[in-house]
Amino acid sequence: MLKILIDADMFAFQACSSVEKEVDWGNGISTLHADFADAKERFMEKLDYAIDRALHVLKYNGEFETIFCLTDSENFRKKILPTYKANRVGKRKPLCYHKIVEWLKDNYTTYQKPTLEADDCIGILSTTKKNKGNVLILSGDKDMKCLPAKFYDFIREELSETTQEQADYWHLYQTLIGDTTDGYSGCPKVGKVNATRLLDASPTWETVVKAYEKQGLTEDDALEQARVARILRASDYDFKKGEPILWKP
Repeated sequence: MLKILIDADMFAFQACSSVEKEVDWGNGISTLHADFADAKERFMEKLDYAIDRALHVLKYNGEFETIFCLTDSENFRKKILPTYKANRVGKRKPLCYHKIVEWLKDNYTTYQKPTLEADDCIGILSTTKKNKGNVLILSGDKDMKCLPAKFYDFIREELSETTQEQADYWHLYQTLIGDTTDGYSGCPKVGKVNATRLLDASPTWETVVKAYEKQGLTEDDALEQARVARILRASDYDFKKGEPILWKP
């Protein structure tokens, strides 16, 4: 049976944001209002549409199981790099977001692990031996290309299937270019064009290290960036200890 691994954080955030309404009480006083029933309805509308489109593009008519992947309140990457997602500190979630998460936990199959993001949960589930090759990732995050699996981007409505080689390439690419949205810089003076040129010539860790050393940095600097860029796979997680295994080249 096909397993659809859902980035529940993204769906919840979008659904809840879309039902927030400003209420003007007069005398310069305004508040935000949201109806939980509306948030649930919008969540399911978005999800059902995305699943229908994904299965249509995939040309799959069989049975499937949905697993909602969630982000923990703690994040192991912040111990590696304190600036990781530091720009989001203090920013609120939309109204009803936490209620949606609890509703999912009470009514559906969810997957959440201490210190991991939803992306990591998706990565781990999609690369276990029993699931590998039989999953479809449903997300709007382009970074899912770091995982060797089928991925339906519900925002751009695109289906892709990433091989192991392509996933490894994408991880090295992210290590070079960084992601300012997530708070890691990558290698200075190496943008998308240069990263592609370097890795197309030699898609290896040595290429990444040389790029960092050229900018007066070290392999340790490159490794720090690679570890926060890495979406965990099953091989990157210690199931007995319940903790990540930091990536090594």
